[in-house]
Amino acid sequence: MRIKYEVSAGGLVLRRRESTYDALLIGRGTPRVWTLPKGHVEAKESHEQAALREVREETGCWAELIVKLNDISYWFYLNRAKHKKSVTFYLMRYLSGDTANHDHEVDEARWFDVMAAKKALKYVNEKRLIDLGLDYLIANPTAFGDVPIVARTAEQRTS
Repeated sequence: MRIKYEVSAGGLVLRRRESTYDALLIGRGTPRVWTLPKGHVEAKESHEQAALREVREETGCWAELIVKLNDISYWFYLNRAKHKKSVTFYLMRYLSGDTANHDHEVDEARWFDVMAAKKALKYVNEKRLIDLGLDYLIANPTAFGDVPIVARTAEQRTS
């Protein structure tokens, strides 16, 4: 049997909402299968560039890279060929854009409360990326370039 190797990149895009986060997911098919945005790394493109491009194309939103989260590899069969796909995922911060502007490869792009996103995601490995992203933000509370709400509140009380 023929084996095809694929390399992709994508992102867990978060935006701060009050004391929590929203996560940006893409949906395909009926019933909806919710996943994180990702796609092939093009020739002469870095994994980081591909992740940002794919997020923009599939969600209609612009984001910036915060940190590499993890690599996920899996096998699947398509057209009588066995495929091994490796995907590099990054934690990203939402900058701008509208989910209505997603491309034709996606049926829907939508914001979910981060815990609802974890439940909605189809694949266990992607659910784990939510945990990795939140763990990173707990350990690095200023990773999004702003002072967390809890810290801001404490500062206001002492000034």
